[in-house]
Amino acid sequence: MSLNFAVLGAGAGGQTMAGVLSSQGYSVKLYDIDQSKIDKLNALGKIVVTGKIECEGTPELMTTDLKAAMQNVDVIMVTTTTDAHRALADQCAPYLHDGQIFMLNPGHVGGALEVAHVIRDIHQCKADVIIAEAGDLMYACRMPEVGTVFQSGLKNHVEVAALPAGDVTRLLEILKPIFANLSPAKNILETGFEGGGAMLHPIPSLMNVNRTDSGEPYDYYMSGITPSVAKLVSACDAERLAVCRALGLEVPSLVKSLQKIYSLEQEDLYDLLQHNKAYVGLKSPSSLNHRFFIEDTLCGIVPLASIGRMMGVETPIMDAYINIASVVCGRDFRAEGRTAERLGLAGKTLEEIYEMIS
Repeated sequence: MSLNFAVLGAGAGGQTMAGVLSSQGYSVKLYDIDQSKIDKLNALGKIVVTGKIECEGTPELMTTDLKAAMQNVDVIMVTTTTDAHRALADQCAPYLHDGQIFMLNPGHVGGALEVAHVIRDIHQCKADVIIAEAGDLMYACRMPEVGTVFQSGLKNHVEVAALPAGDVTRLLEILKPIFANLSPAKNILETGFEGGGAMLHPIPSLMNVNRTDSGEPYDYYMSGITPSVAKLVSACDAERLAVCRALGLEVPSLVKSLQKIYSLEQEDLYDLLQHNKAYVGLKSPSSLNHRFFIEDTLCGIVPLASIGRMMGVETPIMDAYINIASVVCGRDFRAEGRTAERLGLAGKTLEEIYEMIS
């Protein structure tokens, strides 16, 4: 099947995806809101992908014009930061038509719910569009400079789910031949709510805010997460697990997940992080606008706390973090973030939630 792709978001993940797909002969339109980035890409005329996959690709169009990027495409791959999903769904809704795929890479907590609520409920879009989310970005990559991306390869196993859940079969019939690492999750609760990644970013970043304010770089995991900070992260993760249980999900703790991913045995979070060689040398946030503060709060902590409140689960650590981070960052994270209302879940029982996503 010959497919035409729109890749929305020209960060490291988006440039990697656009470069690889276009090098394989697919029609790709790459969109980003940043005019200077698009200008640089057009001046270069190509995207160079290095690492385990070595290739050069030239997208058919690289633009800041969303309408142009959406014309005559079959698959819309969203690779922006997750806090941009709502606005992007709002802007894309008028251009959607039957047979398209609208896939978030990744969705984070509640991504597919949020965009489906915007597209189907707010815009009343009746087009037969598959709305889906991956549990993670498919490429492990970074961008040394615009137009050149380094990646350590396609991740071996990335779960994907659709809303409603049954659409995942149609999705994989179309995308599996291109992305062999995709595998079906039962529903969007599995791709969005099971991961503990959001635990490792916001709280340690806030606890080191004085170093960020002073411009002091530090080894994020090795120096930024002390035994006391690790205790806070573990307490927050316990609240995440409680929210997941209220949703009928039996999910691994952050420690268990990290043990599996990195083949580690330590049971204490601080001890485990200190023994994780893959985390050594990772950079700390350079400003309060870093995604560790913003994206992981709006699309990780806020939805977990909001849904917990709706389900009668207390989340005092998450609530305290949201309140303090809002003051520090000068934003109302609770008002801006993915609340139960913004996800279309407000007032629903557990049975109604499962009926909605199935």
